Amino acid sequence: MRKQDAPTEPVDVPLVPATVTLPEITLKAVVLSIVLAAVLAGANAYLGLFAGMTVSASIPAAVVSMAVLRLFRQSNILENNVVQTAASSGEALAAGVIFTIPGLLLIGYWTTFDYSQTFTVSLVGGVLGVLFTIPLRRALIIHARLRFPEGLATAEGLKVGASSGAGAGGRIRLLLGAAALGGGFKFAEGGLKLWSESLEGAFQLGRSTLYGGLNLSPALVAVGYIIGLNTAVVVFLGGAIGWLVLLPMYQAIIASAEGLTGVAAAKATWSGQIRYIGIGAMLVGGVWTLLEVRGAIFESLRQLMTLYVNRHHAGGQSELPRTERDAGVAWLIGLTVAALVPMVYLYQGLLGHNLFGGVGLTLLMVVTAFLFSTVAGYMAGLVGSSSNPVSGVTIATIMLASLLLLGLLGKGNPAGPAAAILVGAVVCCAAAMGGDNLQDLKTGHVVGATPWKQQVMQVIGVATGAVVIVPVLSLLQAKYGIGEVTAAHPHPLTAPQATLMANLANGVFGGSLP
Repeated sequence: MRKQDAPTEPVDVPLVPATVTLPEITLKAVVLSIVLAAVLAGANAYLGLFAGMTVSASIPAAVVSMAVLRLFRQSNILENNVVQTAASSGEALAAGVIFTIPGLLLIGYWTTFDYSQTFTVSLVGGVLGVLFTIPLRRALIIHARLRFPEGLATAEGLKVGASSGAGAGGRIRLLLGAAALGGGFKFAEGGLKLWSESLEGAFQLGRSTLYGGLNLSPALVAVGYIIGLNTAVVVFLGGAIGWLVLLPMYQAIIASAEGLTGVAAAKATWSGQIRYIGIGAMLVGGVWTLLEVRGAIFESLRQLMTLYVNRHHAGGQSELPRTERDAGVAWLIGLTVAALVPMVYLYQGLLGHNLFGGVGLTLLMVVTAFLFSTVAGYMAGLVGSSSNPVSGVTIATIMLASLLLLGLLGKGNPAGPAAAILVGAVVCCAAAMGGDNLQDLKTGHVVGATPWKQQVMQVIGVATGAVVIVPVLSLLQAKYGIGEVTAAHPHPLTAPQATLMANLANGVFGGSLP
């Protein structure tokens, strides 16, 4: 069975009917949303830099929201829904940022995180991700009837919390207990130094090195549990093929690391050669995904045009029921244009005040952001946000931007890799938001939320994440280091995706891409 032919869910009957209006965007919901978005954005930033993957925060955000809002005399399921919507938006934005922005440190363009540029790029990418999913909501959730598994799971959690007063309390106790256990384990390892962060070893077999390692972090155990067995097996097989098959084969057939043995030889070969096999595989995966869902994208655009034509003739959104009212077209177009203006100035400044180059990069950015937001949303609907091909589509974007900039700037220009990574950063943020937002809109569709209110809360979550992400990154850089081993940071956060992006951009402009 092809993925496009996967079975769909039966018709959803909203828990709160369209004829019933409940408070959704309230003061307590907004305040709680901002707090949770900031906390979860910081947590996901650390997790992504450490483990190379992030996890959806919709369900834990919904649990915390239910536990807190129960303390107030009046609260309802739709308030809980907008809280988890905003909180998960902040977490998704963090994924887009940490997969790309640290690459600017790794290529030597920055020595510390630039607040204004990081804030601008993350805010623009996140807002575009929200805006581009507005027209996709009806196409993918209602007409295509995709499953959106995390969205359905979050909706079920909200329903249980609304019908059972004890449900949220039990879940919050589980969350707090797990947090205390994980924190205690990390303190014993990192604070008291009772054991090492990882176990690793290697031995020589002729010219080849056989390497094995195990990280002892509870965060990785938790990530594996959350993403499930299928995805965890794929991640494990990727590592096993790279370290246990490709690395010794490369050393035996082509070249071994000169002057190095053991763990050092294995890591040198992996960083200099084997890593690029992963880049190529992810590039093909991103392009393949785009080709695989091209029919769904074209159908979504066709339905979108039909919808807006019919709505115009019918006199606007006033005829639609509450549960089908998205943000208006004027809001969509106005915010999109407002988001693009600062990027033109940012890109042209990077390119030596080249207005033509700034406009060209902005156009490339917005087209790929829309395209890959659609891909991410469609894949999230099929198999969930955990399988969102963000890394693959970002690599494809950076490769395309690098090749275009190479023709414009030539080799050796330090602005080229930086500009390519910043284009990829916006697209990565938009794609990360695309899958996450549609999961939340699916949750809202099931419980009977008002779509435009969810979309407003998504923007609030994005803005919160954009404000807090740079201080979080700066703290992580000061405490652990990012990507590069130094005397002060012998065990830095590996930042796998950001390292891939940096190597790719540098390789194109330096002519060193294997």
